Amino acid sequence: MFLYFTMNNFLPILNRLRKKVEKDIKSGMTFEFSWMTDSCVTKVLPYSMNIAIAEYLKYLKTNGAKESTVERAGYCLRNFQSSLGRNYPISCITAKDIEYFKYNFSNKLSKNGININLTRIRAFLNWCVEIKDILGKCPKITFIKCPQKHPSYLNEGDLNTIKNLDWLSTHYKTVFQMYWQTGIRLREAFNGRVEGNWLVIDSLYSKNGIQRDIYLENHHAPVILELQARYFDSNSNIKAFPDRYSKMFKKVMREIGREKLHFHNLRDTFAVMRYIETRDIYQVSKELGHSSVKVTEKYAKLNIRKIEDDFPTYAKSFNKRKIVKSSIMTTDIMTTANQNITFVEEGRA
Repeated sequence: MFLYFTMNNFLPILNRLRKKVEKDIKSGMTFEFSWMTDSCVTKVLPYSMNIAIAEYLKYLKTNGAKESTVERAGYCLRNFQSSLGRNYPISCITAKDIEYFKYNFSNKLSKNGININLTRIRAFLNWCVEIKDILGKCPKITFIKCPQKHPSYLNEGDLNTIKNLDWLSTHYKTVFQMYWQTGIRLREAFNGRVEGNWLVIDSLYSKNGIQRDIYLENHHAPVILELQARYFDSNSNIKAFPDRYSKMFKKVMREIGREKLHFHNLRDTFAVMRYIETRDIYQVSKELGHSSVKVTEKYAKLNIRKIEDDFPTYAKSFNKRKIVKSSIMTTDIMTTANQNITFVEEGRA
């Protein structure tokens, strides 16, 4: 009875204290109240990196970010946290801390890799400013200048070499061919659904959040369906199973002397071949599913003579169409000219 009376008198005090610091708690401050420890003093704990990162990742999920986006953000922010410490106060982050992160990871990540991390860190710090109101402003972030790198791809000779490898099974050969002929990403073959001559990638699995409809030749659909069947029959998950093909592709690249290439370069190969065929970068951008043609322009900046030499069959096909088109235009001009002459002569008569 005495305990009940004591708690009833104590709860209003707790409520008043809670209301007093409620705004500060919502803004990100953490409190260590006197009754929580042996101390008789209530302490204000700084809003630390580990708490802020956990809340930010929840914020991304709440606002519809894809799982892969949240994972990438978490990976980059944990790198940032490893440089400063998990208990480092968010309010103390300055441009010097950003520079320290860049220095600390200079031997661990490529320059492009560091820039990717900086992009995620900047988004996180902007959230700390605009949503949590912990920082007055986002510290200055200077990205590392990197020389523009041309996309890497397999040339026509490489593709023929892969087809003729004795030790590589027919399954892997047809799978790799399907990828370089469609330009789809590694996991899109497993996440998409085949509808006739189309592979449909729902917005949930599309990189830019927009549904993609990818045209398939008749021989592509059976390959994708076989990939999906093998995945469903396995005990693996959607992340690990496709990596089998990435690892096998890397083995093939070492065999043919192109060990620096990765599975994603099959997509680059498709883009280069389609640009040679169409000479229309907007069409290539659409087929790749890029949100902006600026992302695709890197293929148009390649030396056209070199890529024609790398893909002589495709270049020859385009040049034949160009000659035929030119001949048609010349014929039309001559016909029009003759018609004009006839018209004038009839007029004179």
